[in-house]
Amino acid sequence: MKHCNQKIRGKTTYAGISLKLLQHGLVAFAVTLMAGCVAGLNTSDDAAQITENATKTSPDKFLPVDCLLPPQVRKLGAQMTYMAARRPIKTTAQDCEIRGGEYVAYDRADYRTALQTWLEQAKQGDAEAQAYVGEIYEKGLGLPADYKAAFTWYSRAAEQNNSRAQINLGYLYEKGLGVPRDMLKALNWYRRASGIEDDHLDYSSNIEVKATTLAQEKTETLRQEVQRREQQVQNLMASVADMQKQLQQRENTLQDAQQRLAQLNKNMAQDTENAARLKELKIAYAAQKKRIAQTQAAVAALQSQMQRVQTQATRQTNNLTTQRQMLAMQDQDIAGPSIELFDPSIVITRGSGPVVRVSPDNTTRPIKGKITAPAGLKQASVNGQPLSVNDEGIFQTNIPVGNKTQVAILATDKQNRTARFSFMMEPGRHVVAQGNRISRIGTASKGVNFGRYFALVIGNNDYPQFPTLETAINDAEHVADVLQSDYGFNTKLIINADRYAILSALNDLRGQLTETDNLLIYYAGHGERDPETLQGYWLPVDAEQENTANWIANSTISDLLNTLKAKHVLVVADSCYSGSMTQSSVARIDAQLDDEHLKKWLKVMAKTPSRTVLTSGGVSPVLDSGGGEHSVFAKAFIQELKKGTSVIDAYKIYLGVSQQVKTEAASIGFLQRPTYAPIRHTGHNGGEFLFVKEG
Repeated sequence: MKHCNQKIRGKTTYAGISLKLLQHGLVAFAVTLMAGCVAGLNTSDDAAQITENATKTSPDKFLPVDCLLPPQVRKLGAQMTYMAARRPIKTTAQDCEIRGGEYVAYDRADYRTALQTWLEQAKQGDAEAQAYVGEIYEKGLGLPADYKAAFTWYSRAAEQNNSRAQINLGYLYEKGLGVPRDMLKALNWYRRASGIEDDHLDYSSNIEVKATTLAQEKTETLRQEVQRREQQVQNLMASVADMQKQLQQRENTLQDAQQRLAQLNKNMAQDTENAARLKELKIAYAAQKKRIAQTQAAVAALQSQMQRVQTQATRQTNNLTTQRQMLAMQDQDIAGPSIELFDPSIVITRGSGPVVRVSPDNTTRPIKGKITAPAGLKQASVNGQPLSVNDEGIFQTNIPVGNKTQVAILATDKQNRTARFSFMMEPGRHVVAQGNRISRIGTASKGVNFGRYFALVIGNNDYPQFPTLETAINDAEHVADVLQSDYGFNTKLIINADRYAILSALNDLRGQLTETDNLLIYYAGHGERDPETLQGYWLPVDAEQENTANWIANSTISDLLNTLKAKHVLVVADSCYSGSMTQSSVARIDAQLDDEHLKKWLKVMAKTPSRTVLTSGGVSPVLDSGGGEHSVFAKAFIQELKKGTSVIDAYKIYLGVSQQVKTEAASIGFLQRPTYAPIRHTGHNGGEFLFVKEG
């Protein structure tokens, strides 16, 4: 019986059975290089390979560090020289060494190390240093997060117009971390960070209102992990039972073959005088010995595979027991209801509350969104009227439009907890019809300097220690081709990349990118997530199941983005990616702006830094197939790129991809929901990644 494998990116599946490797603790970045004796070097190629290996830079040198540069020697007048204060920067270990800087190589998770680098500069009033100190306190880095301290340092930097701090401050207000939750203040800080200063330009975003706490969000995440792990354990045990049946069949086959071999041996001893018969028996004897060797090898391989599965089942069961205990302690607090508004876009102008711009010609305005109620939805209403919500929590209704119309959406769960969101609908000052949106954006984009476009595209299929993927390389090749041919990207494609190749390629980009450039990073390959820390990892082809040394943490990628000069960076991960913010800090194109102000908006977005991530499934497992020769996600992403015209924002790409992926994945019984959001602590300032179609 043939044992078929199914592939899911981020998980290992045997005959539909998920085997997710769970690794706990910190990723070990230290790599020990050992030189041994090599015999028999007879070619120049061998010698060249040894020389290359000996001089190859350690991939750890490409990792980001907090670097303290040596003091500058400055001259004052003709006679006096003095030493300037040492200056901290974020860069790679290699660059820090070249510039004679100082960094701590093996203690990067300790907040005291980072504080020692940045605190003195922050105390002297440096806004950039103050923003970094705020991030150190918000992250925790070895201690519980101190949101109040983070708020203090962010506030100091934000008042000096540091966009990084303003975005982070908005996030604290949006989530209620260290400060009372205030969505209006959050959106106003996002607006300031985005650089929108024209009173006729709105900060437009989608918005989500939650009646929940951070602890409750973690409880819901833990509940989902327990459910997934319960299914994994059941599948593992079923797999073990199936392997035991196969093993018994193989052993029976082996026993029969050995009996047949013994009979052949007996027959040869009896027919020694019949040369022809003896020759025939010897041929049969050799063939039977070969079959026995093959069966023995198959039995050994199956035993080894079953042992690995049993080991993973035991580890999964132990983890499940621990998580069940954690959930039992937290289960008293079930997350409250939440309201997410898809359409219309909520806009914030200076000093205003949430507003929706409506054409004066419209008598009604459609409202679309989603209500999530883990405890069960009791009722929902809009302006006091019952609101119809489907099984997935989606709602859609039309609101009559007047001069100024107040809209209040209310959701109450079965524990009588309520989420409420209100906004004002009012006529727009610069409103035009939406029908010719594409041509208008194309016209408005003329004369706007969008900068150069670069792409690093990674596709990994062949994993020695993980199941081989089927479509990742093909996905990467087609994405690279579309970006280069249709959008003019300077594209670098690397396939079956190990840890060194990925980090080295990212390091090479540091020397090419300027502050007006755009960078897209596309990754297709295996990914993993630690269920306790919620840290996500990309797996290079040299990743090992029992050793995380070559895994690349999403936090490492995020930290590397801090060292890049590019104005806009978009990470597209057909895998997992953790550490994102919410969509509230992503500005969106308001198609009702007139041509003059649409051009101004494009200019603002073109110069406002952004760091965003589009994932194929958040931090959940994703399909490697389902889209023919591509994954479901890659197929949708390529199609959205191909049908794009003039200038298209990444959020619109996400909307098209999300709908297609959810529909196609559901058609084969798989839940997959793409996500799009800024990446935390990477320098996102409220801008947006814009694709500019050539021709």
